[in-house]
Amino acid sequence: MKALVKTKKGKGFLEIKDVPIPKIYDDEVLIKVHYTGICGTDVHIFTDQFPIYYPPVILGHEFSGEIVKIGEKVNYWKIGDRVVAECQSLVCGKCRFCRTGHPEACAAKRSPGWGINGSFADYIKMPSWLLHKIPDNVSYKGAALTEPAAVSSQVLYSRGQFNVGDFVVVLGTGPIGIIIAKMAKIAGASQVLITGIDKDEKYRLLLAQKLGIENTVNVSKINLKEMVDDMTDGTGADLVVEATGVEPAINQAFDIVRKLGRITVIGIPGQSRINVDWSAACFKALDLSFSFSSQYEDWTRVLKLFENRSLDLTDLVTHEFKLAEWKMAFDKAIDCQGGKVLFKI
Repeated sequence: MKALVKTKKGKGFLEIKDVPIPKIYDDEVLIKVHYTGICGTDVHIFTDQFPIYYPPVILGHEFSGEIVKIGEKVNYWKIGDRVVAECQSLVCGKCRFCRTGHPEACAAKRSPGWGINGSFADYIKMPSWLLHKIPDNVSYKGAALTEPAAVSSQVLYSRGQFNVGDFVVVLGTGPIGIIIAKMAKIAGASQVLITGIDKDEKYRLLLAQKLGIENTVNVSKINLKEMVDDMTDGTGADLVVEATGVEPAINQAFDIVRKLGRITVIGIPGQSRINVDWSAACFKALDLSFSFSSQYEDWTRVLKLFENRSLDLTDLVTHEFKLAEWKMAFDKAIDCQGGKVLFKI
């Protein structure tokens, strides 16, 4: 089969290769990939900015597909089932995190696309216990957005402790930021603001508006703190989601959140140490949380939202490519002039 492989560490070193179709074990299934999305993780591995990965490895972990083969011990699933899958492929099952329902935090975890072979290929194998059925009224294309939506769900609900009526500010107009803003709106936020900079004004802020986020702000031109203060009678935002990983935006989060408010961080900085106004967090007695990956309930929540049409993210997909066109696809993902970039396999 054809696959997009990171052949060795360093910047670049991606190429299409002919590799064997994966052999499955008794508790695994083989999935024909239909759609798979480029994530920031894939970009960071391409540019050698991801902290740990194990080349040679097939990239990709956001996918939808169809089961074409099942292992001997797989009972619940059958050939032809339309599925998506969580990313906790290799976990120990014995540690504190696994046993308390947090396999995403297992130290032994190896996920598709960086720890084991991923979805930028004709086929991927997955443990059957990680699968979720795609609702009948949801397309493969729409279902390919389940993983980033599940990550967004964890940010908003599990880590951000969202409450109906919250005033929410999302810093960053990447796909994850836009999804979080959309989810906050449909969940009952009083107001949702999403911010970008000059380069986002031409495309991504408009894309956020297309998905129903009316309050889009170019912080290069507008004083965000003054705007938030004006909209909240000087109180500040209840919840700020930091989805950029950029130092000025991180400090902006401390500036615009209210006293006793919440900041949840999903953006990953390009450097290991940054300068933040820590005293602002202290004097405001903030709740500060960080979010990474997703949990089982995030996947079930998102798929139900897709099924009942409460959450429609199809407009977030702005580009589709064949796997052989991977260079153009990665260029689009890197230059931030689009929304979600998908490979149609």
